[in-house]
Amino acid sequence: MPIPRDLLDPQALARIGRLELVARTAVEGFLRGLHRSPFKGSSVEFAEHRAYVPGDEISHIDWRAYAKTDRFYLKEYEDETNLRATLILDASASMDFGSSGLTKFRYAQCVAASLGFLAVEQLDAVGLVVFDAALRRHVPPRSSAAHLGGILGEIERSAPGGETDLGSVLQAAADLLRRRALAVVISDLLDAPRSIIQGLARLRHRHCEVLVLHVVDPAELEFPFTNWTLFRDPESPDLRLRLDARQIRQAYLEALESHLAQIRKGCGSMNIDYCLLETRTPFDQALARYLGARRRRVR
Repeated sequence: MPIPRDLLDPQALARIGRLELVARTAVEGFLRGLHRSPFKGSSVEFAEHRAYVPGDEISHIDWRAYAKTDRFYLKEYEDETNLRATLILDASASMDFGSSGLTKFRYAQCVAASLGFLAVEQLDAVGLVVFDAALRRHVPPRSSAAHLGGILGEIERSAPGGETDLGSVLQAAADLLRRRALAVVISDLLDAPRSIIQGLARLRHRHCEVLVLHVVDPAELEFPFTNWTLFRDPESPDLRLRLDARQIRQAYLEALESHLAQIRKGCGSMNIDYCLLETRTPFDQALARYLGARRRRVR
């Protein structure tokens, strides 16, 4: 059954308002296009023992270890098929740009909400990091519906503002995540490529699977300006330049291609999934990319 385009149109979904409804609509529309979900259920493998502390589940006590040591130990297990995903959402001022009314940040909010909803639907745990030049908010991953409601609330309350320091933020976020987690970076990646790659390398050093969703406005890719135009740096409001767009268009496009090439090369060298998403792109591409990374994770 084909995916209904009207359920996934970014402009239409953004007008719904509440992110909970956006996420539910996007995910239900997307899942209608799947014959079945391959990720339901879970299996675990034994990882290690740890000492019992008051409040732990008695059912997890290893009675064989108790018989040998006369001490209570709990078995800890490690997920094989279900994972902990953390959404790393860029809330810097540059995300507030939108040439057609839908800003990059609103699009990123909808993508993050949809991925969070899908993660819990697939029995995965989901967490959240919101940042600009520094970490603003960190919510550790959980898999309950109530926790998802809190995540969606945090996303909804976030607003773009502040400068970008993506490289440093990714390095700080890496220290918050458990090893072998999935980190989903949702950002316009407007920072020095070298700094971004170093931050992503830190996540990989923690043995995290990494998915980069690069959110861009069509005007940033196409540079449709043809006359004298006033350009303003959203992260430095006092920096404004009035330029002849026709004279700088080629140089801009070459610089953009260089920027994208460096990021793609850096991601490729570290086996990081990278996906460029225009704000006019239906959300199913982001959801499909998540499921692709999820599939590779559980194999």
